[in-house]
Amino acid sequence: MRRLRRAHQKHAREQAKRRKKFKQRAVAAGTAAVITLGAGVSLNKALAHTPDEHELAVSQDADADLLANKEELAIGYRVFEPDQNRNEIPDGVELAKRCAADIDQLPWEGEAFPGETYKWCAFQYGLETCDICGTQVNMGPAGIVNPRLGLSVDCPLIAIHYMEHGSLSYAGDVHNGRLDVAALLRALEIRYPYESNDHQLPLYTNDLDGDLLADSEELAAGYNLYNPDQDEDLTPDGIELAKQCAAVIKELPHQYEAEPNQTYRFCHELDGLEQCDICGQWIHMGGCAIINPKLALTYPDPNDPLEPLFLPDLTLHYMEHGSFSCAGTIHRGRANIALLVKVLEMPRRCGDLGTMYRPSDLNRDCNTDFVDFTSLADKWLQSTDPNDDGGIEY
Repeated sequence: MRRLRRAHQKHAREQAKRRKKFKQRAVAAGTAAVITLGAGVSLNKALAHTPDEHELAVSQDADADLLANKEELAIGYRVFEPDQNRNEIPDGVELAKRCAADIDQLPWEGEAFPGETYKWCAFQYGLETCDICGTQVNMGPAGIVNPRLGLSVDCPLIAIHYMEHGSLSYAGDVHNGRLDVAALLRALEIRYPYESNDHQLPLYTNDLDGDLLADSEELAAGYNLYNPDQDEDLTPDGIELAKQCAAVIKELPHQYEAEPNQTYRFCHELDGLEQCDICGQWIHMGGCAIINPKLALTYPDPNDPLEPLFLPDLTLHYMEHGSFSCAGTIHRGRANIALLVKVLEMPRRCGDLGTMYRPSDLNRDCNTDFVDFTSLADKWLQSTDPNDDGGIEY
C-alpha cells in the first residue's frame, strides 16, 4: 500500500508540472503581441516563486495557489487570485509558512499558562520519514489546542515539516493527508499571513471585524466596519491604513517648502526624548501639526481642547509599525483617525485603503493597459470548457 501511495503522489506531482508547463506555453502563445509591447511584464506573479517539491498540489484549486477552492471560500480568500497581497508568493505557500512559524512559538503542553494555546505530541519510540527529502521526525500523534476557544486540531510533526516548506498537505511513511485549514487557522487565531508586530496595540472598544479600527472610527472615516480586509490584500485594514498614513506624513513638505494650497507639516521641536514601551527606542518627544490649506483643516484640531497640540513623533513611530495607538514614557493614546484621513485626503495614492478601481483594472495599478489584458488572458486560458465553473463546488 505504501508503494502504491507513493506512486500515486509521484504521478500527481508530474501531472501538476505538466499542467503548469502547458499553461505557461498557452499564455505565451496567446499573448505574444502583448509581451512584445510590454516587455518585462509578469503574466502571473506566482510564477516568480521558486517551487519546493514539498508543495504538494491540491485538487479543485482554480488559481493554483495551493489552497483548494472550498478552503479559500471558507477562510475568506479569493478563489481566482493566487497572490492577493501581491508579494509574488502563492497564498497557500505563504499561509503554510506563517502557520509553521506560529506553531514554533507555541509552548508545549504543561508549559502553557491557563487558557494559552499550546502544542502537544505523544512521543513514541519511532521515526517517520518525509517522502520528499527523507527528513525524520517523531512518529507520535500531535496537535494544537486552543483552550479559550475550545478547539483541538490534529497536526502531526511531519505536517509541521511540510508547512515549513510551504505546504498544508503532507506525506510521510506513517501520516499523510491534508490539514483542516479553516480549523487550524481558527485554533491559531490567524486569518492573514501578514507579519504581526507587538506595536499593534489591542483595542479596548468595539471592533466588530477585528481589523484594529474601532467601529466608531470606521463609521466616522467611511470604512466598512463589517470587512476587516476591504482591498483583499490579506492585511487588516487598521494596520494597512496606519502604515499608509505614516508614509504620506513623512513625505509631506515642511511649511517653507510647500507650494500654495499644498498640504504640509509644521514641526514642534522640543528638547528631550521619550522611550517606546514596546521596542525601547528613544524618540524625539516633539511632533508635527499637519495643515491642509485647500480644505482649511489642521490635524490635530486646534479648536478642540481635548486634542494635543501636535501629532507626536512617538505616534508616527507606532503608525509605521501598523498602529494608531501609542504608548511611551510621555505620550499615550490614539490618533483621531477620521480627522487624520480627511486632512491627508486619503486615499492619496493608488493602492491606499479606499482606492476605487475600474472593473477593467484587473491588476489594481490604477491603469487599464496591456498588463490587465495579460491577466485576463491568464485567467481565460485556465479552461477552454464553456461549462467549466472553475472547479467551484456549490
